Amino acid sequence: MKQTIALDIETIPNTSAIPLLPEPEVKLGNTKDPDKVAAKVAEASVKQRADMTKDATTGRICAFAITEIRGNEQEFYRVIESECDEAEAEIVTELLGILAMPELRLVTWNGIGFDIPYIYKRAMLLSFFGSVPAGVPPLTYWTKRYSVTPHCDLMQVWTGGSGYAKLDTVARLMFGGEGKIEIDFTDFPELIKTEEGRQRLGAYNLQDTRLTARIFERASGCLFA
Repeated sequence: MKQTIALDIETIPNTSAIPLLPEPEVKLGNTKDPDKVAAKVAEASVKQRADMTKDATTGRICAFAITEIRGNEQEFYRVIESECDEAEAEIVTELLGILAMPELRLVTWNGIGFDIPYIYKRAMLLSFFGSVPAGVPPLTYWTKRYSVTPHCDLMQVWTGGSGYAKLDTVARLMFGGEGKIEIDFTDFPELIKTEEGRQRLGAYNLQDTRLTARIFERASGCLFA
């Protein structure tokens, strides 16, 4: 039975990778004052750590959410409870199991550029943990540009395959102001440490898939078949 789902992941820095990174680039200009130099170095370190989340080699998946479209409209999320390979491997294995579902139609916002490659790369880097489910298609199965099956990347559709558009901006304009839940992504590492924090992160993640699902429903038959 064909199933259509909206999927979204959230990421955090992989702190175990920090010792392997080069020193962050610091632009001092003519600054000589030791306090100002220290402040600039600290600022560069914070930016480097934040940027780690964007790259699968220096980040890790901390959560994912799914909203079913045109089915039972089931939805759920998963959030890791500790920042370690074993915890991440559990949800990566679950994600791969979802991607192995037969006749799956996947819907994302920027999934070709971010979410799906991130999942596969983390699976490679975590190869000694968990097990890759049978029948998982290769990454290239999901990353065909200008195609809406089996993966519909709504951002690619919206931008015509070039450029970047924010889910929050498009959703608010389309749905009369309803958009993403506001949470600073730099708070994610702290949120996973408590049940209340994990619930907040899960709700944030789930809202992204709900918005993605609604945009898909609105665009279907208009922007694509």
